[in-house]
Amino acid sequence: MIYLNDEIVEVKKFPNGESLINSENLKLKSNDNEIRVNFESDEDIIHLIFLKSHLDEFKIKCNLTLPYMPYSRMDRTEGMTVFTLKHLCKLINNLNFESVTIYEPHSDVSTALLDRVKIVNMSQTLTKELLKEVNNGKGDVYLVYPDAGAAKRYGKEIGYEKILTANKERDFKTGFIKKLQINGNVESKSFKAIIVDDLCSKGGTFMLTASKLKDMGATEIYLVVTHCENTIFEGDLLTSDLITKIYTTNSILSKNHEKIKVYEI
Repeated sequence: MIYLNDEIVEVKKFPNGESLINSENLKLKSNDNEIRVNFESDEDIIHLIFLKSHLDEFKIKCNLTLPYMPYSRMDRTEGMTVFTLKHLCKLINNLNFESVTIYEPHSDVSTALLDRVKIVNMSQTLTKELLKEVNNGKGDVYLVYPDAGAAKRYGKEIGYEKILTANKERDFKTGFIKKLQINGNVESKSFKAIIVDDLCSKGGTFMLTASKLKDMGATEIYLVVTHCENTIFEGDLLTSDLITKIYTTNSILSKNHEKIKVYEI
């Protein structure tokens, strides 16, 4: 879905599937116009091209906001797979926005490939708020990073001392985790844990991490993840008692659940 200055851009369809955008319904400002793309499908990219190109004809400058950066997972090329993130970033650069704001990019590749990019570190914000709620960030509360990359990134951003880091071995043919172990020392037999990451699909990795934490003595386990896909309802995170609560945003998620607290972007 695509927005212009917080108003949904209405896109109608011809019988053959072609898009029809009525420019009379577009609400423009004298300056600081913003296009926001809440990515749902590749159609949103097409609509972005049409809308920005239309505004260019009238010399109307605008900024782009991406609550979730599409194709973030494809931040490299493996074998014969197409490096789709690189090509999407090239397309966005060619649209020549005044600025591009991304909420919690999946990797630094997005920021390296985009021009005039600004980053909003939502996982940092959500984690710090949760730390205040859970014993005010004191006592036996540990931040848990699912891999070394997350530990390196969030360790600098959040600056919290009690940290556990998971090492996982993935079968790249199937995508499943073959082995996972948690590194770090726990000072007491019972503690609370906050798993921090940027993206959740069905949550298999988080389930495995939570199970290991329970074995180590965790009494409450929370999950902080900026981008949560609707496929979380297909996994076990919401039906299992391993995870106490999930903190996320509406960057992708469009469903509600009593176990999920959603922050509006």
